[in-house]
Amino acid sequence: MATYKEINGQKIQNVSSDPPASFTGQVWYNSTSGALKVDAGPLVGAWATQNSLNNIHIAGGGAGIATAAIMFGGDSRPAPDGVTNSQNSEIYNGTSWTETNNLNTGRNNTTGSGTSTSSLCISGSQGNPSANLTNTESWNGTNWTNVNPVNTYRSNAGAAGADNTSSLFFGGEGSSPSSPDSVELWNGSNWTNIGPSGYVATRFQAGTGKTTTAALNIGGFAPSKTSNVQQYNGSNWTEVGNIGTARYSLGASGPSTSALAYGGSGGPGYVGLTESWNNSSWTEIGDLNIARMYPGSAGVDNTSALASSGFAPGINLAATEEFSFAGGVSTIETS
Repeated sequence: MATYKEINGQKIQNVSSDPPASFTGQVWYNSTSGALKVDAGPLVGAWATQNSLNNIHIAGGGAGIATAAIMFGGDSRPAPDGVTNSQNSEIYNGTSWTETNNLNTGRNNTTGSGTSTSSLCISGSQGNPSANLTNTESWNGTNWTNVNPVNTYRSNAGAAGADNTSSLFFGGEGSSPSSPDSVELWNGSNWTNIGPSGYVATRFQAGTGKTTTAALNIGGFAPSKTSNVQQYNGSNWTEVGNIGTARYSLGASGPSTSALAYGGSGGPGYVGLTESWNNSSWTEIGDLNIARMYPGSAGVDNTSALASSGFAPGINLAATEEFSFAGGVSTIETS
């Protein structure tokens, strides 16, 4: 691709608006915005390796966006045997992870929702049926505080919400290998059962959504491995377009109308597959560099995401990857 110095002195098109159908390599000057622009080719989504977490957080909770995320809890074992229940929390600033104040109660198979400065850590387990947790903790950007518990224990569940004052918590695995069909709503003080309202019980799924009135429940077991996707509109759950590959223990991020689903297990084996949702259908895009299940998830929409930690074949990961798009029309810096 040409640089500014390489095209300096060459004649280029002067237009008041960007061409409606530019071609790869085309350069023009937009007189309205005062910007020199280039068509860098088709948009291509790809995962790039970022700085790793300081600790392993298999099946931990995650929240936030790709440039400002939090990861907490999970299984911190350095090898694929035994189970540990981490209290550790880490904050990502778009470049690196920094350890911050711990959860009050260590746990794995937990669920998160919210932002890096205002989030919830919901339920989870400590590796055996006698240590299943209904406990909820609220993060204010500095400390975790115990708040009122969920009504029904479940691990490996889904959640959606804007911050630590509102969350939707659904599905997951109960005290026995089953999937509670209850849906619970957090109002900042208490959890209230509001479902199922059409919700089909699912466990080991991915849940995502930026509000409590718009969420997705993706894949998982229902009761066997499924590619089904359910969408919540604030009143009812409806089955919408299936993901292309049935899988469980996957990650997802973004709002209910523009989301990404990535990683997981297709049983047998792990997948790096990433699929993009446009509120109508799913499209396969760039794969994770390391196929993994149980990734921590954060992201704005279907153009940007962070996948952190997880379990890959024979390896427990602290590795972090960021998804973004390259190509399209961009501005050429002239200074």
